[in-house]
Amino acid sequence: MARLELFVVSEGVSVDQLTNQLSLFSVLEEVTPPDFPFVLPSAAAVSLWMTEAGDDDRDFQCMLRVTLTDGSQREFTSNFRFRARRHRVIQRIQGLPLNEPGMLRFEVLLNAEYVASHEVDVLRINSAELPPTAEAG
Repeated sequence: MARLELFVVSEGVSVDQLTNQLSLFSVLEEVTPPDFPFVLPSAAAVSLWMTEAGDDDRDFQCMLRVTLTDGSQREFTSNFRFRARRHRVIQRIQGLPLNEPGMLRFEVLLNAEYVASHEVDVLRINSAELPPTAEAG
């Protein structure tokens, strides 16, 4: 079965049309929204799969499971076949609701089997630690 080489979640991703090189922007490690509820505008989960013996004619289902801070889950699937030694899956998500602080967990599954996860801390701003705002004068 295919082997995972890389799994990461970032705010953005770009693939160069000439070179096919992948660029990740702002890897998600921590989110500190100004208030709750908050909507995370966008995220991109990237998984890079390596083929193994016997994978050539197989169909694979890559599922991204997102567990939100309130415990609810969302699932996004993408099917693929290997056409080369590596296969890249990019799953873009928009508008993830964050209703409270906690852990935002992204899991990647291949053919319904858990493979890896990426966790993002969702923190509450302590307003006492914020610098005072300048008053218009």
